[in-house]
Amino acid sequence: MDETPTVSSFNAQPNDEEYELRTISQTRHLVTKDDSARERSSAQRIFQKGGVGQFLFGTSVGWRIYLAFLVFWVGGCQFGTLLMNRFILWTGTYKFPYPLTLTLLQLCITHLFLLGFAALTRGLAGPLRTIGLGNIVAPSRAYNKGNRPTRYTGGLRTKSVFSNISHWFLHGSGGIAGGGLFEYQRNAAKHVLPAAIVFLGRIVLSNISLAYAVMPMYMISRIAIVPLTLILTAVLLRQQHSIQTMSAAIIATMNLLMTSIRSGERDPWESVVAGVSSSLFVALYPVLLLRGYRQLVSDLVPQGDLLSATDSQTSTVSTGTKEETRAYWRALHYTSSLTIVMLIPFVLISGELRQISRNCYFLDVPWFWFLMSCASLGGFGVFSSFLLLVKATSPLSANFVSLPRSVFQIVVLSKFKMPAHSWVGAGLCILSCLWYCLARIREGRGRGSFGGL
Repeated sequence: MDETPTVSSFNAQPNDEEYELRTISQTRHLVTKDDSARERSSAQRIFQKGGVGQFLFGTSVGWRIYLAFLVFWVGGCQFGTLLMNRFILWTGTYKFPYPLTLTLLQLCITHLFLLGFAALTRGLAGPLRTIGLGNIVAPSRAYNKGNRPTRYTGGLRTKSVFSNISHWFLHGSGGIAGGGLFEYQRNAAKHVLPAAIVFLGRIVLSNISLAYAVMPMYMISRIAIVPLTLILTAVLLRQQHSIQTMSAAIIATMNLLMTSIRSGERDPWESVVAGVSSSLFVALYPVLLLRGYRQLVSDLVPQGDLLSATDSQTSTVSTGTKEETRAYWRALHYTSSLTIVMLIPFVLISGELRQISRNCYFLDVPWFWFLMSCASLGGFGVFSSFLLLVKATSPLSANFVSLPRSVFQIVVLSKFKMPAHSWVGAGLCILSCLWYCLARIREGRGRGSFGGL
């Protein structure tokens, strides 16, 4: 997304070809420096109807709290998922060194978590709208042009029961995005397909590298993620990065490299190649995810029409629109579904299933599936909130979160026993990350916005 945060966590960007940057003052009535009294009053009304949404998305303090929550949530979920996968792949009685099958199982469980979360938001739609967070409620029905829900009347009586059931699954209600359990629309799938392909390469190659590399070498092989993101955002999204932003990002990356270097450690070349290759997919994923999301919003809003707000009661601050909310859930649904479908042939061809049938005797043990569910829960946390972080900040900032998280996980997994150069690199990396945050906040203020990442 653009360098400046928007008011809405589900806010859409212009659907022009270059996705030009737009300031918040052009799209929402915001709190400026001269409106500090209004901002204080908004913070005081947090316990009134719609107050939470108004505070988070209508005040600079609330917006920064929202950004900080997303950063810590995504970083924490990534760290937890990595720890669980490391444990499942490497250690314990239930060691499961099959990265492709592991990835497929966790994707399927994550998809179930998405279905449950979407149903939960629908069940809590009333309370969420009361506190001003109705924009996170998943759509309950499929969408067609004209803003009318798609309903199935049953057709001719001669139609088979199977046809009726299949129509409900593909074009019914519920599911993740409101179009049924297996919702499929060609245009929506076409928009999300590039991001799904990159997401597949990202998680498969990352898990292959994680399965065979020690942690420092795993970090070194993926050290180019942030520099590649700088290049890709400049080329594909035509974003211009300031000298301070580029300097902070490059210096933080170099210090992470210093933190990760260990002497006398060697790893299989397969893990190194997989880690290096995954860097390109990790850097490209938020760029294509954001572009696919914008195209989904563009499809839902006919040219010349305005986005329809989800809550008519909030005339001053809008926390989202129906089209943006539906596009968000569609992005999750199609990315997850397409990734699972594309991964199944690779699992079958790899021969892992035959090895699992011969060597694994604990697939009926509840503890093993509890570990898989915990790892999938962390993956669900990252998958469902990563798009929010990309939209609220930018693809660069979303990937930059991995730098301080990587420093923290190296220190923790090393049990706080590292050589002197690693401690120096860790300290300098944290300082560079703070420099990056200050630079981005300063740039946001310069554009007349709340200021953010």
